[in-house]
Amino acid sequence: MTYAAVTYVNLEGRDRADGLRMLNDQLVPMLKSLAGFQSARFLGSPDGKSGVGAVICDTESHARACLDVMTTRRPAEAPPVTSTALYEVVLEV
Repeated sequence: MTYAAVTYVNLEGRDRADGLRMLNDQLVPMLKSLAGFQSARFLGSPDGKSGVGAVICDTESHARACLDVMTTRRPAEAPPVTSTALYEVVLEV
């Protein structure tokens, strides 16, 4: 069974290009190096005020480790996390 480590962030006042650069150059390589990493999706609201990062991992323990990285070892310039969650992936299409 796969699991999703999900973070919700505040993007207000942030430049989208800078955010994408930080994701591509720093956070994504760090996540991809973690055990059990399978995929990730980063979403931004149309109004640019909030975002969601969902990292899919092969086990619950690996997803918890990814959630730890996304909350405690994130780059200094990353947007602030407003909440987190861990989900069991029940269906992928």
